[in-house]
Amino acid sequence: MSWVVEHVRRDGLILARAVMSGPELRIGRALDNDLVLDDPHCAAHHAVLRVDAHGQAQLHDLDTLNGIRVGAGLGKGRRHAVYSVQEDAKIQLGSSSLRVRHSGWALAPEKPLSMRLIWPFALLALLAVLAQAGWEIWVKDVYEGSPTYLSTLSGLAVGLAIWAAMYALLGRVLGGADRFFTHLLIVCCAYLGAIWLHKTLEALAFASHWLWPLRIASYATVVVVALTVRAHLKVADPRHWPVLRWGVALVAVLALVVPLGQTWISSQRLTHIQVMNVAGHPVLRVARPVGIPGFMEAAAQTQTRVDKQRAVDNEDVSDELDED
Repeated sequence: MSWVVEHVRRDGLILARAVMSGPELRIGRALDNDLVLDDPHCAAHHAVLRVDAHGQAQLHDLDTLNGIRVGAGLGKGRRHAVYSVQEDAKIQLGSSSLRVRHSGWALAPEKPLSMRLIWPFALLALLAVLAQAGWEIWVKDVYEGSPTYLSTLSGLAVGLAIWAAMYALLGRVLGGADRFFTHLLIVCCAYLGAIWLHKTLEALAFASHWLWPLRIASYATVVVVALTVRAHLKVADPRHWPVLRWGVALVAVLALVVPLGQTWISSQRLTHIQVMNVAGHPVLRVARPVGIPGFMEAAAQTQTRVDKQRAVDNEDVSDELDED
């Protein structure tokens, strides 16, 4: 029976391991320690692991500046001068994470190898994407003699395959497994989800005569893309995912905020969509119908607002020319 101290990275990867072979195990930055930590926030001789008469391992702080902290979060755990080691405890020495284990403690059960066949589901999802795209071409090009089915559908299939291959290559480089069909399934499901989300918002706008579903459609697409990239990265590199997820969230926020800011600066509005630009079957319409007099009155009010805004814009331009 022996005690082992492991230097663990945030994602769970073990950077170094030292086995206690004598009465104590020394930890610190100096090279004469049993476990050497390349950490400027650790002392040369930071801590020592000893076993008491009852067989309980204790980690002793050697009067250091940052001490021994136990708990979640860097520098936020409770500080200990002497810590009686508990199983699965998160121990911080400086900015380094340690884990103390005993050879007699039970390990997690063996995980079975995944035998699920992903490729049939991935190919089925790809066929669903091509069927959806073919339907869209048929609806839009119903009056044309020869719709471009072959070039459009083949280009879409190649594009999705390249997208999946990029993340598969990333997974091969970082994690040792490509999982191409898993990535293909993710991107196909995301494509279908984005299409049907957009159609649902359009149907809701037409049925209720609300503009806000159309105004948020593009931003909803950004959220779908961010969730797709999140799923790809979690599959490609699960070890670094705790760090990568913050990058994905930051890019998604920028993709939402920057267009909003540009639209507001250019037109003092959060969106350029000001009128209903979709049409559907009358059966879907649940909003109260508007008669011709009401329509003409609303059109006159809209024209008045447009004229006022145009006059303000022209006045601003004239003032700028006078200043020049």
